[in-house]
Amino acid sequence: MTLTVVIIVVVLAVFGFGYLIYRLMRRSQEEVPQFSDSQDAKRDLVVGTDERGQEIRASQEAQEPARDEASFDALLKDEIHDLGREEPAADDES
Repeated sequence: MTLTVVIIVVVLAVFGFGYLIYRLMRRSQEEVPQFSDSQDAKRDLVVGTDERGQEIRASQEAQEPARDEASFDALLKDEIHDLGREEPAADDES
């Protein structure tokens, strides 16, 4: 009889402890990223070093130049031509 009570108490304790860990893990997955993102936004992070060894900060980082779309258009025209199809007429030519 006492062995049954001890087993039931241990099983309930394991389930209770598991549920507690589950709740804490779920909460940390929501709160920790929000906190760390807000902390990163407040600081100017170092993203690299230049050729002289000076730090490059995120606010100093150069923006990526716009892509040239002419090469894509030329490739598209070549593919249309290779398939034996005609290029569609422009809207103003119709």
